[in-house]
Amino acid sequence: MSGGVEHGQAIQDIARTAALARRTDILAAYVAQRGAMVQEGPFAGISLPLRAAERDGDLLAKLVGCYEMELHEAFAALIDAQPEVVMAIGAAEGYYAAGLARALPGVHVHGFEPSDLAQDICREAARLNGVEQRVSVGGQCTPVLLQHLLGRAQRRAVLCDAEGDERLLIDPVRIPALSTSFLIVECHDHVDAGITQMLAERLSPTHELSAVREGPRDPNAIPFLAGLDGLDRALALCEFRPRTMHWLIGVPRRG
Repeated sequence: MSGGVEHGQAIQDIARTAALARRTDILAAYVAQRGAMVQEGPFAGISLPLRAAERDGDLLAKLVGCYEMELHEAFAALIDAQPEVVMAIGAAEGYYAAGLARALPGVHVHGFEPSDLAQDICREAARLNGVEQRVSVGGQCTPVLLQHLLGRAQRRAVLCDAEGDERLLIDPVRIPALSTSFLIVECHDHVDAGITQMLAERLSPTHELSAVREGPRDPNAIPFLAGLDGLDRALALCEFRPRTMHWLIGVPRRG
């Protein structure tokens, strides 16, 4: 039985490596035709660096505008709320940090990312979009640092993709400024079992909460992909997630 599992995992690893290599080819063809500017969604018009800290950074999905498209409505609401400061925890290569800085003129975005390479690319994304003066990029976020930075503003927002550190960082008791912050939190129950329920219990006294679940993509809606075969169309938009993911959106209660 163990040998069968190991054999299956080996095949899966080979298939993933081949799929990622093919997606890189499709990305190169897209950039040659369309360039490296995001076409659709709340961050349409931003330019992205053509390098990534991990795999290819889901660059093609970002460029065509369907990366984490389940959150488009939440990001529109965040932008409408006009925060004075934004925390991007797990900023990766800067798609959200640069995108939010560009969408919110005058707002300062603090990006946190443990990877040194990703930090460098995030800064490059900020420079490409002319917002480098309003995007700060650092390493690991801590509760003390989060409270300090959020406490500087009356209107604030937090985007959290902490890869399992939600229990530490999304805690309004330890970090009181979270109680009045607009929140978009990716939940990693496959890393920390039950984290979604725990966060809902923590946040429900101070926030109106809604859950957003990862949904399907329609590659046929993207003209560039129309001429590709079915496998390439699927690969182009695959975000290679470990599970079907979901997010909690928290809008602070008034009064």
